[in-house]
Amino acid sequence: MPDIKVTSQSLDFYYGAFQALHQVSLDFEKHQVTALIGPSGCGKSTFLRCINRMNDLIPGTRVTGLLALDGEDIHASGVDVVALRRRIGMVFQKPNPFPKTIY
Repeated sequence: MPDIKVTSQSLDFYYGAFQALHQVSLDFEKHQVTALIGPSGCGKSTFLRCINRMNDLIPGTRVTGLLALDGEDIHASGVDVVALRRRIGMVFQKPNPFPKTIY
């Protein structure tokens, strides 16, 4: 049986009344590379932002279903979002270097 790092079960995500994600259920195995591939606007980035709770910063959004890291629900009460974001990094499609990092 594979060692699961991140799992989503019946994950729905809403921007206000618009439902962007519908019943997403998938697992990410530990120490494996996983690619999310699909057309523009299909929800890839929205799903990834759910994993480190970056969508929490957008007013009027909500999420239902389970999203867990190492078996623990990341939306449970008492989850330290800053600590969660330290554990889950993101690589953005467009580079955004910090000032003075490129000479």
